[in-house]
Amino acid sequence: MPESGESTATSQSMPTLMVFPSDALLLNMGFLREIENQGTKSYQRDYQRAFIKNPNVKFAIASLQEEFAKNGFLLEDMEQQLKQISNDNAMDEADGVVRDIKTELLNTVRPDYIIELDYNSTVNSRSRNWSGAMTLTIRCLDVYTNKAIASVTKSGVEMPADGDMASKIKEIIGESMDDIKSQITSHFNDLNKNGVEIKLRVAINGSSSISMDDDCGDAEIGEKVEAWLKQNTVNQAYKITKNTDIEMAFTNVRIKSKDENGMKYTAYELAKDLKRGLKKGCGLDVSNSTQSLGDALLIIEGLK
Repeated sequence: MPESGESTATSQSMPTLMVFPSDALLLNMGFLREIENQGTKSYQRDYQRAFIKNPNVKFAIASLQEEFAKNGFLLEDMEQQLKQISNDNAMDEADGVVRDIKTELLNTVRPDYIIELDYNSTVNSRSRNWSGAMTLTIRCLDVYTNKAIASVTKSGVEMPADGDMASKIKEIIGESMDDIKSQITSHFNDLNKNGVEIKLRVAINGSSSISMDDDCGDAEIGEKVEAWLKQNTVNQAYKITKNTDIEMAFTNVRIKSKDENGMKYTAYELAKDLKRGLKKGCGLDVSNSTQSLGDALLIIEGLK
């Protein structure tokens, strides 16, 4: 039996996961709605109703959580987190505030990865016992980039009429767990060594007369932004994808995974630190409009 210190070290080296039903699964069940807010399309996901109206989803997610937990991963329970934030959402809806529940969950819990579950079952009406088949996809997504880093897909899985979907999903993930675990832990080790990957945009408010070419102390604003990134990214890893008078955009920006206090460091924290640097060095009025874990957005509003 391992010593307590060894057990703690092992748990700390494993990533935290949260299991979600996929958007496709929600759409098939009627719990995904496309909405338009100020010309931008987004999706309204009703996870709570999906759990209540379709118990199979709840049991399937629980079976996935059990298998990942058995293999040493740290799990955050989605349903419990939904209950904790439901009151805040109710108040916002009363005030007409539109919120993306998935983004809110990720920003609140800050897992390292999403495990996304999608399945579709059909019944063979010609069979005597109404048996059927199921297609199942399980993907592990990096919460910062939304890139799939591990997946398993099974099609034509036979389902007897009295079959237990959760048990079948548990069986399939159990067969594939060694490969999935290897891919996730390899990716997680890379993040800890080389930094997590995010995107960054620094834009100037259109009503402002400021330009990225304007002087900011001993350099231009745009030059200050890039100099700051060189000093505050892991191995100076980033790629400029846009560089105009009013906007700079960067991809493949590698930032440290944790701050000096051991807390998770995300796009929001990077934007907050860069904002502080621009305000101090240039006297600019800057707003941090970052919404997600992996997409940082700073808006330069004008001079202070």
